[in-house]
Amino acid sequence: MKNYVLHIPEGVRDYLWEESYLKQQIEDKTRKLFTSYSYNLIETPTFEYLDVFTLGDESYQNPKLYKWMNKQGEIVALRSDMTRSIARVVATQNSNRPMPQRYQYVSNSFRYPERYQGKVHEFTQAGIELIGASSIEADVEVINLAIEAMEAVGIEDFTIHLGSAKFLECLLKDIGATKAQQANIYEAIDKKDAVKVQNILRDTQATEALIDVISKLMQQVGGIELLEKVKAQPFSQATLHTLEELENIYKALVEDNKAEYILFDFSILSYASYYTGMMFQGYTEGIGEAVIEGGRYDKLLAYFGVDVPAVGFGLNIYAVLQQVKSNKQPTLPAKTLMICEPETRKIMKQIATQFRQEGLVVEQSVVKGLEEALDYAIAAEIGGVLHFKNEEEVDVYDLADRTVQTVALTSLQEEGE
Repeated sequence: MKNYVLHIPEGVRDYLWEESYLKQQIEDKTRKLFTSYSYNLIETPTFEYLDVFTLGDESYQNPKLYKWMNKQGEIVALRSDMTRSIARVVATQNSNRPMPQRYQYVSNSFRYPERYQGKVHEFTQAGIELIGASSIEADVEVINLAIEAMEAVGIEDFTIHLGSAKFLECLLKDIGATKAQQANIYEAIDKKDAVKVQNILRDTQATEALIDVISKLMQQVGGIELLEKVKAQPFSQATLHTLEELENIYKALVEDNKAEYILFDFSILSYASYYTGMMFQGYTEGIGEAVIEGGRYDKLLAYFGVDVPAVGFGLNIYAVLQQVKSNKQPTLPAKTLMICEPETRKIMKQIATQFRQEGLVVEQSVVKGLEEALDYAIAAEIGGVLHFKNEEEVDVYDLADRTVQTVALTSLQEEGE
């Protein structure tokens, strides 16, 4: 029988010691970067009314929400998406503030994927939302920031796959695909099922030549030459216009020296159904899912009563952590253990405060006896030990060979002055 006291549910995990410290460093780096771009930090409730996460969502990929009925008889759900929570805040609290509005967050979200997929159900995302701007320049700012975020958290080898929700929407409209057929095509693309895509397209107005082009396109990823190849196809003006938007974004990224990261990918889909324009996902070697995901969503806020455009992205901290851990061994900051005698307790605390103000990590011994304290320091891999043995002298221990050097207490006090 399973011991529920000693186990945790499927899809969640503990973060301990070095891993937890590394996770915090990654989060701090994203906050610092986003703040430098004038994005303001926001926190929203861990759970909200179910409607916040389902309003306007007709997607075949509607995430499995953690939901329940509270004591008031209302259906609430754990946050599955910070974007929707921020949309609610804009509509209810910040609608009168000047546009554009910039938000940043580092928050946990919860989604229930299909069983046996090996995916986490609770994960931390760091992201931004740029609300109230519809320009290409806004799209470029967000993509630039996504690239800089990947670099800031220590991911060195990565690509940004750039696509368009509007391109696929226009293309399927051109060939007369019904809503049901569109949903089936999206599902087939998501599962990389090219045969199913072709079979569904044959029930539309698409010619065999166009079916061949579309099915191949859904399996290709490439540079600017792929975009040029797609633009040469006999698509409608509306469909070609979506490609021109991607080209303009690319040209701006060339000017910003960021184009080297860009690959065009017309099979990009998302768990979120609200994307309306350009979409992008970031991938790195060794991680089988997108590390970063974002795009333009110009219709979502209208469902909340504020009809303004928006664009943003989220960075999967859990995925980043796995990648960074594989590149380097996480380490905790060096620590110093201080040991005192009854008569040196006050001066030891003064020196400890001085060290901490200088940014050092200081631990005060709480075990009985010097030998026991030294044994603990060795077992805990503490970097250095200071024993305040009297009011004039301090013993500095080298734990590697158990040697000790005596220094004057005044020398420690002078170091901080």
